[in-house]
Amino acid sequence: MNGRRRAAGLTLLILALLLPAATFSTAPARADNPAYSETKTFARKHLNANGTETVADTRTVTVRVNQVERLKARQQIEVKWSGAHPSHGVVDNQNAADALYQEYPVMIMQCRGDERSGTLNPSTCWTQGFDQRKDNYNIPYMFPPWRLDRDATPAQRKQVVGFPDPVPAGCPGPVDQVAHYEPFVAEDKTVYRPLTSYDKTDVCGKVLAPDMVNVEDKAAPPGNTTYASTDKDGNGSARFVVWTGLENASLGCSATVSCSLVVLPIMGMSCDETYADMPANDRPAPGRQSDGAQAACRATGQHEVNEFLPSPINRFQVDTAVTAANWWSPSIWKNHFSIKLGFGSPANICDIGDTRLPVELFGSELMQEAIAQWAPAFCSNPSRFKFRQVQMGEPLAKSNLDDGKISAALVSRPPDDGDYGRPVVNAPIAVTGFAISYVMDDKNHNEYKSLKLNPRLIAKLLSESYPGRPDLTALFKNEDKLPKNHPYRVMANNSTFISVDPEFKALNPDVGDSLYEALSASALIALSGNSDVMWALTSYLNADPDARAFLNGEPDPWGMVVNPGYKGIELPQEFWPLLDTFTDPSFTPYSTCGLPEEFIKQFPMQPYGPLLASPVTTMMQTVDRLQFGQSNARIRCTVLYDTSNTPVSANLSPYGRQRRGDRFVLGITSLAQAQYYQLNTAALQTTSTVGKSAKFTNTTGRTFAGPSDASLKAAMRLAKPDATANAWIMPYDTMRTSAGADAYPGTLPVYAAVATKDVRGDDPGRLAQLLRFAVGDGQVQGSENGQLPPGYLPLTAANGFGDYVQYTLKAADAVAQQQGEVPRVVPGTTPSQNGSGGSNNGSNGGSNGGSNGGSGSGSGGTTVPNSGSRPSAAPSTSASPSAPPVAQPAGTTALLSSVLATWGLPMVLLVGVCAGCAGTIMRMITGFNDWRRSLR
Repeated sequence: MNGRRRAAGLTLLILALLLPAATFSTAPARADNPAYSETKTFARKHLNANGTETVADTRTVTVRVNQVERLKARQQIEVKWSGAHPSHGVVDNQNAADALYQEYPVMIMQCRGDERSGTLNPSTCWTQGFDQRKDNYNIPYMFPPWRLDRDATPAQRKQVVGFPDPVPAGCPGPVDQVAHYEPFVAEDKTVYRPLTSYDKTDVCGKVLAPDMVNVEDKAAPPGNTTYASTDKDGNGSARFVVWTGLENASLGCSATVSCSLVVLPIMGMSCDETYADMPANDRPAPGRQSDGAQAACRATGQHEVNEFLPSPINRFQVDTAVTAANWWSPSIWKNHFSIKLGFGSPANICDIGDTRLPVELFGSELMQEAIAQWAPAFCSNPSRFKFRQVQMGEPLAKSNLDDGKISAALVSRPPDDGDYGRPVVNAPIAVTGFAISYVMDDKNHNEYKSLKLNPRLIAKLLSESYPGRPDLTALFKNEDKLPKNHPYRVMANNSTFISVDPEFKALNPDVGDSLYEALSASALIALSGNSDVMWALTSYLNADPDARAFLNGEPDPWGMVVNPGYKGIELPQEFWPLLDTFTDPSFTPYSTCGLPEEFIKQFPMQPYGPLLASPVTTMMQTVDRLQFGQSNARIRCTVLYDTSNTPVSANLSPYGRQRRGDRFVLGITSLAQAQYYQLNTAALQTTSTVGKSAKFTNTTGRTFAGPSDASLKAAMRLAKPDATANAWIMPYDTMRTSAGADAYPGTLPVYAAVATKDVRGDDPGRLAQLLRFAVGDGQVQGSENGQLPPGYLPLTAANGFGDYVQYTLKAADAVAQQQGEVPRVVPGTTPSQNGSGGSNNGSNGGSNGGSNGGSGSGSGGTTVPNSGSRPSAAPSTSASPSAPPVAQPAGTTALLSSVLATWGLPMVLLVGVCAGCAGTIMRMITGFNDWRRSLR
């Protein structure tokens, strides 16, 4: 045993020395204060038939990148540029495969290798599919622009370039008469060639790398190759998602495999009209030199600056010479910027390098980024231990802690009565919160970055009060189809979606009101299960008179009313139920399937609102939707066919990616996720002097706070120690007063709720060590292993949290001692009867301060030094519902959540696995049917 321990310790020590200290980055600086900046001058020069030269264009381009070191999987970085050629004929999805046909785009891609070592070239650069790596024609004697590239070698200008040479046995040779196939060389040295005609057999060699696709699924995240546009002044920016070997094994970027970011401002092909370097049999036939080849190579674009291209796009709509279709051609490729990328150790480093069983913490997704950055500092240190977080809803984690199934939970809302059923400390370890994150475009089709939301607007979104479709609104008004006394007729005058709601427009006048993405502008992506985040959000809504009145049935100033299913809903709640029950034979969500009405009638009727709401099980799923601009509304109809191509069924799946310029998706994320993935976050209303019945056209009389160190600090100054809960409680009633004007409403502390009795083995000492670390070195902001990532306010005495820190240190001692002691946040108070003071039978009371049924402990009167500078908290009253509970129909999210809470941890894990399988199966079915239709 000792030998194995020494070997494990040596392994961990070697890993600690070999791996870079930085694992995850701090919040990337904006590209205005970049980690990389470089300026280059490029020229497009044509060699005329008489040997003279024409300079067609010259550009001095500057590229800036906000972060290039210590990158993590799926990290989003910002690239900005100036001086580039303005883009002509742009597209709505800059990550789509056909986006390469924009005229004068800036192409951004991730490539293996780096310039200095000479290992970087087009064959090591990642693209998602066929069309980005080939240019082929079936017409003989064709001279596409790449055959006239003056910087190309004679071999690069032949009639067919890139086909395997020698031709493999059994391969019939190239089908295309004129073609350039740009190979991709994977990290394992396997060569893949975009030989479209042989993608099913590989008879001429490997065609598609495992990570590549030949059918684009709108519901799947796009590739990271980006074709960005430049404005009329030569400026532009793009967010680029970095991949590691965990996301793309074929590319293989890691801390040990060098990779680069390549930024390629397309300014057009440089042409050679002399054909002097071409072999005689590759030159155009006599009399064919004027067949348009020179004009095609010299072309300058068919479209206007930033004019949108019609969809679908092909090369005949544009001038190929000024697109990224031939990005690999030498005169275009030479104009690239190459930025070496530095990666931290992989996210799974603790599983790779440490075989010890981990100490497990269950609960809050709010701690995902912090735990991910703290854990490697432990597993790579032989004097520490291995731990990991098992993410689950905080209420379920508390239930399992109460039942004795686990020893530690991460929560933001300890039990109101302080009773876990066993002695448990609530040790503060972080200050963070949730955000209403979004991707949204303004009326000029540019990204909107200053969203403001008040509680009533959030209540409208959550309560499914926006119908989402004009024909559904029309149905509510139609007396012939809907009786006058039908409860849903009250929604006849509601705004169809939030982007045209007068209240929303008053706070956000620059947001466009395009109808294109109306469906996702009708709901907020929320969590489907029980969560402390949902309790906090609904507490914020419940404390606001305008939101509470709306949910109770009072119209807003413009006449919009709550969905009848939510009228009088009790708040706060740990989950958000789906209560829209409206169905009508004349309205079906399957109307977009394109199937005969008789066929559609066989589908079960279902409410439309829950399809738009479409909650998710984790906030990370919402991050996926926002990062790639994907609507989660489940209204994309996929028809299932039998072997005879007869439709047999249909399913509704997420709508998927939205077009740039009309994006509109909102969802709940953690602050740390929003920081890490560079998501825009809404400023939330804090105070208002405007009456709830008054119409308004601007933000006058209202204050808003977005997430920042200052606004989180302002919110935590209002938190007060509560003797009953034995924790600090967020006072939402106080936060909406003038005292909370600068306080961010989404602020939440995170507690490590740890048992101080009956924790076995070495875990008490380990958990105590982790608590001390969490309020010590773990609160140092930075990018190193063990430091605090962005999205968290350091829990330090300097920030006014001395009492929090001292309490956690006391809690660590109690955890280590395992005597059932629980320090009090309000000195001199006693714990609840059955709670954290000791066992219910009082066996722990004799020497620990009392024997009355465990009502006290030796720590019951412990004084916690207030060594910080936190001002005294303002008094507050608890939020309370303004209406009685609402009966919830069977099958709602509420029912699902309660069942899961009853069945406990095993069921949650099973559901999580099944949910993942279901998603994979549905994506496979969708992709298969999309592929089938592409063949017809």
